[in-house]
Amino acid sequence: MFPTCIRNGRSIRVLLCGVIWAALCTWLPWSAVADLAPAIQADLYLVQTEEYLKEKNDLGAREAMEKLIKLAEEHKLTVPDAFHFKHAQVLNLTGEYAEASAAVHRYLESAGQSGQHYREALVLLHEVTEATAAPQVGATFRDCDDCPEMVIVPAGNYRMGSPASESGRDDDEGPVHEVTIGRPFAVGVYEVTRAEFGMFVSETGHDSGTSCLVYDGGWESVDGRDWRDPGYRQTRQDPVVCVNWHDAQAYVSWLSRRTGNEYRLLSESEWEYAARAGTITARYWGETEAGQCGNANGADRQSGLDWAVSCDDGYERTAPVGSFQANGYGVYDALGNVWEWTADCWNENYSGAPSDGSTWERGDCSRRVVRGGSWIFGPWSLRSAARLGLVPGGRVNDNGFRVARTLDS
Repeated sequence: MFPTCIRNGRSIRVLLCGVIWAALCTWLPWSAVADLAPAIQADLYLVQTEEYLKEKNDLGAREAMEKLIKLAEEHKLTVPDAFHFKHAQVLNLTGEYAEASAAVHRYLESAGQSGQHYREALVLLHEVTEATAAPQVGATFRDCDDCPEMVIVPAGNYRMGSPASESGRDDDEGPVHEVTIGRPFAVGVYEVTRAEFGMFVSETGHDSGTSCLVYDGGWESVDGRDWRDPGYRQTRQDPVVCVNWHDAQAYVSWLSRRTGNEYRLLSESEWEYAARAGTITARYWGETEAGQCGNANGADRQSGLDWAVSCDDGYERTAPVGSFQANGYGVYDALGNVWEWTADCWNENYSGAPSDGSTWERGDCSRRVVRGGSWIFGPWSLRSAARLGLVPGGRVNDNGFRVARTLDS
């Protein structure tokens, strides 16, 4: 079986056996692709796309497909019918359902009923038509008037953790490893607010305790401090604090019952994926803490703390959610404001960590992972890879949470 390759003005069959072709694609350095004729480059990008699809590496497939499209446009190459089907598969994986539907239509119009992928194309068309009716990647929604606002983040893959060269890095942030988020999911645009948590307590009578760990030159557990009175003034739109992991789990369970949809805490790998929003720098706004005061609420000059940055962010304690710039996925306060509970048990490093975005249920489950840093912490904690493990029953006046929602497949 020989691959169909792209040639100027027409598609032809290359008289090259599949084994040699596979070897060529495996061993040819991609840095050398630019030295090949445009038609051969296009052939290689198409095969690379197919291989990435088999590996479920949707971002790799998309990158290869985009290179192929650009090449075909620049050199006026004619693409085979199968290209449109592969393009539709890639777009479906990355959650671009309207574009995937258009690509399937192009395949069906060009290949007709005799096309090699005709039946598969009909199935794919059915899938993307249904998905198009659902909220799209980047869209925001609420399942009820007083439910948290959610934004849909795309499927994709990324490298979780921090390189040894990153300033402020701890050993528990490695080894850096590939994580694939197989389907889009929804994440809270903001951290859960006092108003939202208050609605839950009002309806359920949930007991969130009357003791909270507060910082006053040192950490001390103080009776009488709770989410209603954490030791400093908050608005209804500030993130709720003095809530432990069990409080957060009770909230998402209530929200699930109330809406009929699956709300939950983010897994740690989902959290970092949503926080990075496609970036590879230490922070979603850049590599260093420069610019922190415009992007996040951390320990600043007015705090008087030794580890503070040398600028003012305008808030001595928590800030109302959404007071700073959102990241590229439309998520606010992913870094700073309050530490956020995730679903995962604590592990001292990522050896054996899940690579599919799922919750890590093994390890030291007497501690749970919190992410994102807070208003009292310095730049080392306001990094996408920074992490801590805290006792799930503990309540701290700089700890809150953010919710996720599973989308119908």
